Amino acid sequence: MRKWRERKPLAMDVDHMRLLHQEAIEQLELLHTALDAMEQATGTMRDNLMEMVENHWHAYLDVMHMITMHDDAMANAMNKYGMKMRDADDLEDADCQFDLSAVLLTFLLLALIRRHRRMYYLWGLRGSPMSDYWKESMAMERDHMANLIAMMQRAL
Repeated sequence: MRKWRERKPLAMDVDHMRLLHQEAIEQLELLHTALDAMEQATGTMRDNLMEMVENHWHAYLDVMHMITMHDDAMANAMNKYGMKMRDADDLEDADCQFDLSAVLLTFLLLALIRRHRRMYYLWGLRGSPMSDYWKESMAMERDHMANLIAMMQRAL
């Protein structure tokens, strides 16, 4: 007779998580650059830059989907703010319109970049004597990041 055992969750690969957060930072910084340039452009150039902004946002959401596949706590934080990562595919057909000012979008982007940098740093602390601090900080950062992503998603 086969003996059933509970499945243990797989340990997260710290280097992979750091890599994913680094890629999220890259996509957000590219989005930020395109958004800044778009504010100064007109006509066809503005339309092309807007398309770049949309592309980088969708690429960022793809990275976040990969993060949530490995980090259940991040997935739960995203769900708390109504962000279902599968929804990103549904948004590709929708026209991107800004409901917020470009300045506010820039501030939200910078805050989101800062959160990912913080997560990158915190993943480096794993296994250190600061594990209690690490757990509390990660929970707070996940929640704040999910909230910022939801704000950006509603704005774009």
